[in-house]
Amino acid sequence: MPRPDAAVEAQIAAFTHDVQAALGDRLLSLALYGSVAGDDWVTNRSDVNVAVVVPRVTPDVLEALVPVVARWRGKRFALPLVVDREYLESARDAFPMELDDIRRQHRVLAGADPFAALVVEPAALKRQCEHEARGKLLRLRALFLDAAGRPPALEQLMVESLKTFLVVLRHLVRLRGADDAHGYREVLAAGARLLGPLPVMQRLLDHRTGAARLSAAALRAEFGAYLAEVERIVAALDALDA
Repeated sequence: MPRPDAAVEAQIAAFTHDVQAALGDRLLSLALYGSVAGDDWVTNRSDVNVAVVVPRVTPDVLEALVPVVARWRGKRFALPLVVDREYLESARDAFPMELDDIRRQHRVLAGADPFAALVVEPAALKRQCEHEARGKLLRLRALFLDAAGRPPALEQLMVESLKTFLVVLRHLVRLRGADDAHGYREVLAAGARLLGPLPVMQRLLDHRTGAARLSAAALRAEFGAYLAEVERIVAALDALDA
């Protein structure tokens, strides 16, 4: 399974040192999350996502991190998630998808692990899933109208939107009781067992990881089938109320 190579790991170690030097004893925890902490890493495509936990997020804390962020932004280090423990506790009902994903897939680089004990409520998770799925579906339809006549733009739209819908599918699978799927390929397999085959999403994931290429001539037809797969995910979320 793809993981960051030795060069990326060396950068992560150097970044950790920089954050520790900048924050000192104000740093309660520094953790990786997302693909860099799991099995979905794509070399030269994935970003390094990090969470910084401090006792309280103040202007002084943010100022201390400014030069660190400036130094690492050009090396595929995403803007860090900077939070305090109070925020982690109070945000569980507002951002359950994000916090649950971090809880399930993270790697502590320094300090304690405040994520392992996070608990999100299924009702809050379902609300955010529905909101995200419906909002991103509307946006996908609208952006197609702009990109349809430009194959490179349409390909980019499909590939870049895939991750969003796989995250929604991951949480749909969990809400339906299949709790072990996290990596994108695992999620697709679990989603196919739940909803039936999802061949376009599979081809898009293969394209994203470099395992296959999309046919430019068939992109419009592929988009129609992709849209239908996304709509099946939204319908399955609705059916949770039934």
